Amino acid sequence: MKTKGIIIGLSLALCLIAFFMRDWFLSFFTNEIIGENFLFNDSQSLSQQIFPTLIFVVSFGIIPFLYLFVRNYCKISSTKNQVLSLLTIIGSASIFFGMRVIYLKYKVVQLRDLLKRAEFTSDADIPGIDYQDMHLESYLMASVLIGCLLSSIIFKKSSNQRVL
Repeated sequence: MKTKGIIIGLSLALCLIAFFMRDWFLSFFTNEIIGENFLFNDSQSLSQQIFPTLIFVVSFGIIPFLYLFVRNYCKISSTKNQVLSLLTIIGSASIFFGMRVIYLKYKVVQLRDLLKRAEFTSDADIPGIDYQDMHLESYLMASVLIGCLLSSIIFKKSSNQRVL
């Protein structure tokens, strides 16, 4: 029971941290993709940003519950394997989200190159990718869930090998 209370408290703390760092996080990665400063000023108060903000906050807050799921599903008892399962979730989430950022950055460069070859002379006339089309929050949530899946597959397989 004590562990579940700690997990809930940690999840709420991560949700609160994610809520306040959302603007910085999205500005950083949007700047990395587009190459321009894109400011989110009080995006939490915008009515069209409620669902993406909720997805972003939940994607951070769900990490402790996913860790608890992997620990209980795979019956991980050693501290080393527990830390490795948590690092697998966070690491693979970072890798998959980073792959999305690299893909979008490549698409922007490819689009700009294509339009420059079509004899557009100024960079101001060249369109880019809209923020709404990036779906960064959704890919962050999906990458965390994929990290949980990978962690459970890895540790379930290793626990099955010990039984044999």
